Amino acid sequence: MSDIKQCLRKKVLAERRALSFDRISSMSLTLTENLLALPEVNDASCIMAFLAMPGESNLDEFIRIMLKKGTRICIPVCLPKRQMEAGRIMDMEHFEKGPLGLRNIPSGYDVIEPEQIDLVLVPAVACDRQGRRLGMGAGYYDRYLVHVPYEKRIAALWDFQVLDEDIPGEPFDQNVSAIVTDKRIIRIRKPNGVKF
Repeated sequence: MSDIKQCLRKKVLAERRALSFDRISSMSLTLTENLLALPEVNDASCIMAFLAMPGESNLDEFIRIMLKKGTRICIPVCLPKRQMEAGRIMDMEHFEKGPLGLRNIPSGYDVIEPEQIDLVLVPAVACDRQGRRLGMGAGYYDRYLVHVPYEKRIAALWDFQVLDEDIPGEPFDQNVSAIVTDKRIIRIRKPNGVKF
C-alpha cells in the first residue's frame, strides 16, 4: 500500500513542479473565487489555512481577503514528534524564513485550539473523489484532523490533483468532506465508520 502511495505521490509532485509561475497565478485566482463561494467560508469566524510550498495551491490572496473581513486566520505550526498546532496570523507580511526558504510564523503567536476553528483548509498532494487524501507522508495532518469534525475539513488543491483512481486508505488516514480546486467544488458524502 505504501508503494502505491509513493508512486502516486511521485507522479503528482512531478506535475506540480512543472507548473509555470503564470499558470499558478491564474489558477490561484479561480481557486480563491471558489473558496469565497463556500457558505462555510462566509459563516466562519476562524479558519485554518496554510502557506503554500512552491507549486502548491496558493491561498495567499484568500487569506488577505479573509483577514480584511475580520476573520481570524491561523496556519499550521510543526512541533516535535510530528505533531502540529494552529498559530494565529495577523497579516501576510511578518514571517520568518524557515527551512528550504519556506515562510514560518514568528514565535510568540497565539495558539488556536481545534475546537475554536470553524473550518480547516487542508493541503494535499492528491485527493480522490471519496475524500481520501494523499499528503507528503509525515502524517502531521492526520494526527491533527483527529480533533477536527469531518464536516469542517476541506481540501484545497489544483484540479489535476483530484484523481479518478482510488487512493489506498489506511486506518489512521483522515478524510475530507469537500474538495475545492481552481475549477470546481466537490462535495463528498460522509463515509461509513467516520464517527467524528
